Amino acid sequence: MEEKTSKKHIILEEYDDNIRLYQCFLDEIEHQIKSILQTSDFTVNAITSRLKSRESLLGKLKRKPNKYSNLSDITDIVGIRIITYFSEDVDKISDIVENEFEIDRVNSIDRRESMEPDRFGYCSVHYVVEMSKQRLALRECARYRNLKCEIQIRSVLQHAWAEIEHDIGYKSESTIPKEMRRNFSRIAGLLEIADKEFNDIRKNLFEYRNTMQIEIENKTIPDKELDAVVLEVLITQNPDIVKLNSYIENLIGERLEQINDDCAQHTIKRLEWFGIKTVSEVMNFASKYYDTAKTIANKYLANYKDNNKESEGSFCTDIGIFYLCYSMLLKEHCDKESISKYLYDTNIGNKEKLNEIIDKLYNWGLEINI
Repeated sequence: MEEKTSKKHIILEEYDDNIRLYQCFLDEIEHQIKSILQTSDFTVNAITSRLKSRESLLGKLKRKPNKYSNLSDITDIVGIRIITYFSEDVDKISDIVENEFEIDRVNSIDRRESMEPDRFGYCSVHYVVEMSKQRLALRECARYRNLKCEIQIRSVLQHAWAEIEHDIGYKSESTIPKEMRRNFSRIAGLLEIADKEFNDIRKNLFEYRNTMQIEIENKTIPDKELDAVVLEVLITQNPDIVKLNSYIENLIGERLEQINDDCAQHTIKRLEWFGIKTVSEVMNFASKYYDTAKTIANKYLANYKDNNKESEGSFCTDIGIFYLCYSMLLKEHCDKESISKYLYDTNIGNKEKLNEIIDKLYNWGLEINI
């Protein structure tokens, strides 16, 4: 008993002496992972980190009194959790971790292959890693030699399951009645199906986008109705919209941000206001009102670069269509009632400045139509 107590105290003292080093190590590993993932072609839901508390370490030592001889035997003092949106991205991040860190194979495990089918939430990949030799050769990282970090990678659905299980207290089959275990099994199956379906949806959307890009480029789908994907492809493929966006970027001195789903929804609504619903209609619309859209964009944005020096990323790539819509409005409906209705129906402007915008557009319309 004295020997066990002595080992425990030695490990706790070692923990107390090195707590600041471990915190710095944790911060550095987290920084490295975030920096690496920022350059990848996919996003993650969250990256969290934790340093095992003294109380948690003491509990671990009490539960396994004979397992550890010193602090370095404990591989999860420092922990990072990476939560992906899609389960297939777990493998992609695993590849990144294996390329960027030295892997402790003995203490690492892919629980997707080892857990029972009804334990969906624990199907994450667990790595125990050290910094790579290249990083340890750097002066600022040399002090982290022999320190280890546990990296867990799981999907957001796996994470949700694990968190709920933890809250309920389902740690083993003996903790809940048999009939309730069946409920967990059913939920595990549903979540696994959902995880797969989300992967398939993303894959199908990617294939759909590629197909639309080819067909729009070849002009083989003139009657295709607009959706967010088709609109995004049109914005990047249609020569008139591309030229107009480039002109606007020069006016404002900024790169336009890629269109998002919210912008696409608003833009499609504005186009539909004019009865524009298909690919061919957008192409004809862009060609017909291109010159007028440049004029209106110039009126709106001529002084933007000087008045918004601190601004960045204010506009998305749907801005060209925004001014094309104004062009059609002023060319075909240049009266205050129609202008007011368009602004109201498409949620442009705020109530305080609405009359000012209406008057401005109306006067521009008079100039353009002279």
